[in-house]
Amino acid sequence: MVFVRRLNMLVVCAVLLALVVIGAAGCSPEEPGSIAPESPGTETPAEPDTGDGVEVPDTDADRTLVEAKCSGCHNLDRVWAASYDAAGWESTVSRMEGNGLQLSDEERAAIIAYLAAQ
Repeated sequence: MVFVRRLNMLVVCAVLLALVVIGAAGCSPEEPGSIAPESPGTETPAEPDTGDGVEVPDTDADRTLVEAKCSGCHNLDRVWAASYDAAGWESTVSRMEGNGLQLSDEERAAIIAYLAAQ
C-alpha cells in the first residue's frame, strides 16, 4: 500500500514537472513574435532626434517592448535587478531565444540597447 502511494505521488510530481516545462517552453501568452496591440488611434512616436544626427532611443517604447517580451516567462523584478553591459545582455537574450523567446532583429537590438543603458 505504501508503495502504491509513493508511486502515485511520483506520477503526480512528474505530471506537474511536465506542465511547468511545457508552460515555460511557450514563454509568451501571445502569438510568437508579437507584442501587445496598441489602442486604436495611437501611434508609436518616432525616435527623438538630438539635432546632431544621433538618434536617441524612445525609452518608453523600448521599456514597453522589454515588458511585453520578458514578462511572459518571469517576473520583471528579475530583469530590472540584473545589471549587465551590452555583451552580457546579448548573451542573456540569446539564452532566452534558446528557451523560445521570439524576437525580430530590430526588437533584439532595441532590448539589448535599452537594458544595457539601465
